[in-house]
Amino acid sequence: MSAVYIVLSSLFIGMCGYMIAAALLDKREAEKQNRIKPAKETFMKSPLYRVFIKFLYFIANIHPKKDKLSGYFSRVWKRLLLAGEPLYLIPEEFLALKELAALCMVIISLALGLSIAITLILSVAGFFYPDLWLRELYKKRRVAILKELPYILDLLTLSIEAGLDLTGSVSRVVEKSKEGLFRRELFQFLQELKMGKARKQALTDMAQRIGVPEITSLVNAIIQSDELGSGLARTLRIQSQEYRTRRFQRAEKLAMEAPVKMTFPLLFVFASVFLLLFGPFAVQTLRGKLF
Repeated sequence: MSAVYIVLSSLFIGMCGYMIAAALLDKREAEKQNRIKPAKETFMKSPLYRVFIKFLYFIANIHPKKDKLSGYFSRVWKRLLLAGEPLYLIPEEFLALKELAALCMVIISLALGLSIAITLILSVAGFFYPDLWLRELYKKRRVAILKELPYILDLLTLSIEAGLDLTGSVSRVVEKSKEGLFRRELFQFLQELKMGKARKQALTDMAQRIGVPEITSLVNAIIQSDELGSGLARTLRIQSQEYRTRRFQRAEKLAMEAPVKMTFPLLFVFASVFLLLFGPFAVQTLRGKLF
């Protein structure tokens, strides 16, 4: 067991040494620089984030047989896009993150002196935890986008009715509306148009990036309205009313589910209150001292 601790300690010291060296060098790979979006988060400027990404990039580069993992990497890349590219990870770095999480769980288990079976279970849980993290990010991102959607559609409808085309309306909405996930996607849509991409293709790419069925339906309606030459403002107004109705129905559904979800926790609350109030009387009665 002492040999295991020596190996793990050496590995940990080597990891710390590499992270310190990466912080001193303070270089970022050109591959990552090309992928950073215009709206940078504040955490990307912190040295800790840069060191962490450098370490993940180092682990990703030592993966053997990357060609055989191309199918897995393509699936992971799609999931990362749907989750909003958290931490701006690439698939190779996401796999390195999973391996690092599993290694951390093994180190913690050995430090606590847990059994081999529990160590294996925790390592597997650590390996698959980033997948659950991506799933939760996608759910939160979808809810946030659906909350923004009716308001954004109202602004687009007013801009188009005022005489602007779709591109000008999107530009005005991005300029005047507050910060949000859907606003960022619209901003990227405008950047792709400036780079020469066709509007239909840019809209389709935005729908695929977001991965929300409501956005896909909206994009299809806009493309169909553009191709047929029908009134775009009327189409957007109908879509806005429909999504607002769906939002109210979703809120009513959650409100109706709330009492059912609260039933199980309330059982424990009522049981605790019952024991607190009537427990002393029951004890005294059993001892024969109450009557």
